[in-house]
Amino acid sequence: MHNILNNSWIMLYIALFFMLLSVFLSFMCIRILKKKNSQKLKFQKKISKLQWRLKNAKQDLLNEQDAIQILQKHMVESIIILDDCDKIRLANDSAIKLLKIDKNQMKTHSIFTLINDNDFLAALRESKKNSSVKKKLKIDGCYIRAYMNRVELAESYGTIILLVDITDSVKVEDIRREFTANVSHELKTPLTTIKGFGELFGSGMIVEPDKVIKYGSMIQRESERLLFLINDIIRLSEIEEKTERNIQKISLLTITEDALQVLNEKIEKSDIKIILPESDFIINGNENYLRELMINLIDNAVKYNNTGGFVKISFDNKLDKIQISVKDNGIGIPEDSIDRIFERFYRVDKSRSKERGGTGLGLSIVKHIVDYHKGTISIDSKLGEGTEIQIYLPKNVE
Repeated sequence: MHNILNNSWIMLYIALFFMLLSVFLSFMCIRILKKKNSQKLKFQKKISKLQWRLKNAKQDLLNEQDAIQILQKHMVESIIILDDCDKIRLANDSAIKLLKIDKNQMKTHSIFTLINDNDFLAALRESKKNSSVKKKLKIDGCYIRAYMNRVELAESYGTIILLVDITDSVKVEDIRREFTANVSHELKTPLTTIKGFGELFGSGMIVEPDKVIKYGSMIQRESERLLFLINDIIRLSEIEEKTERNIQKISLLTITEDALQVLNEKIEKSDIKIILPESDFIINGNENYLRELMINLIDNAVKYNNTGGFVKISFDNKLDKIQISVKDNGIGIPEDSIDRIFERFYRVDKSRSKERGGTGLGLSIVKHIVDYHKGTISIDSKLGEGTEIQIYLPKNVE
């Protein structure tokens, strides 16, 4: 009986052991599974995060590619990137057009074989010796400021080239330089005359009444010429800067009559017949500028006319524009001077212009006033027969 009880307890202990072992193993399995699930979840999170980063990196790359394409198509300045073998890694449309680069060969050939401009290639060779080069070049008739810089690319070196078109700036500078030289010359002549006669008066060398009147009138004439010149220069500058934007409805006939009143004495002295327009037109414009335009046109037609000649002024309706015509039967303009007639200080007959008080700025002012009103101007002239200037102004100017 005792042995049976002992065996029962042993069996009970064994059963309890296996039960506990089963519980322990189940617990360990659950723990391992949870750990695996946790690791799997962490791995999945890492994968998701990596996918998100890859997606953002891909989007950033696409954005950069779009930006590069925009630069290539729409950037006004020309840009080129060369590798260490002088092959083109990138060139925008402006550069390809300016340098006439063959798109089919630019990835496989050196830029030295693609471009024939010697000055450009010389500057590029110089950039290999100096890390940075800045040159003013003339390419295909345009003035170009070239910036060439050696830069480090990945595991080698390359060159970044920026080409900026400065043609307009060069032209403006040339005009400014020419204008300054002309102004200096034009101012010097009357000032020299005034100074010379002033010294004669100051030294007491001119005392006779008739000589005092003679030389005094010369000083007065040169002073007036100087004043006219300064006023024209100031007026031209004002029109160029568009400082006056007083646009209103204007009667062309009224401003023409105003101009004739200003020039009445000169017209009577020259015995010129004025033929007025048969009809009037109303346009939107700057009254002061348009009055000055008519003064300069009529003054020019009277000044370069013959005694007893005529000046015919007419207006006409041309769709959305008004035509203003001033025609004379004066001395006319040589054919080789017609293209230059609107240049500042340009005179066809310098002696006649100075004799009659011309500054050489009248028609230049006219051209600027026409441009101000977004109009056009043309001239038809024959030497010895006369001149007709036609101006077309829009009826409405904003």
